[in-house]
Amino acid sequence: MKYQKNDKVVIKIEDMGSSGEGIGKADGFPFFVKDALIGDTVEARATKVKQNYGYARLEKVITPSSFRVEPVCPVHRQCGGCQLQALSYEKQLEYKQKKVQDALMRIGGFSRETIDRITEPVVGMESGFHYRNKAQFPIGSDKNGNLVAGFYAGRTHSIIPGLYLAVTNFHTQILPTTLLMSFAAAREGVPFPAVVEVLLMEIAFELL
Repeated sequence: MKYQKNDKVVIKIEDMGSSGEGIGKADGFPFFVKDALIGDTVEARATKVKQNYGYARLEKVITPSSFRVEPVCPVHRQCGGCQLQALSYEKQLEYKQKKVQDALMRIGGFSRETIDRITEPVVGMESGFHYRNKAQFPIGSDKNGNLVAGFYAGRTHSIIPGLYLAVTNFHTQILPTTLLMSFAAAREGVPFPAVVEVLLMEIAFELL
């Protein structure tokens, strides 16, 4: 079947791509579907169709994967930094190990037998969150001219206002507000958007 842009398709997701997108086929035609997870059956709308594959936007999860969990962050789909948050942590580790192994075979030329023999299991964490001690917060203005801080939406320079980041080990519910107050005081001299890089040491974390 030949698909066109904006066609609706029902897809069983059977794999995941290098950027965390789901991969499945509709009538034998492969689609890459952002925010779909391995094991999902989804309804999606085609956004771009090439000769041998296409891209689609997730519209509805018909049957959720057994690996799908409730994301901690309320804006995980819009934000460009947490593509795997709806996937269970155990399955995330499995996905990352497979990603490395596939790269070693495809790029490095190693055989599957060699990879299986030399690869150690992934060492995970007790919790899959609060592991970063560094973050970049874009500072900009919204459509009404108000100062906003947050993170860029995926593949854009649009700022998603947000005061919560589950992957950091510092208090991001306080930090962006503090940054906004500082920039508001010097608003006239601030180019928009300006990116502020914040590196918190242990003592700064204790002060917060």
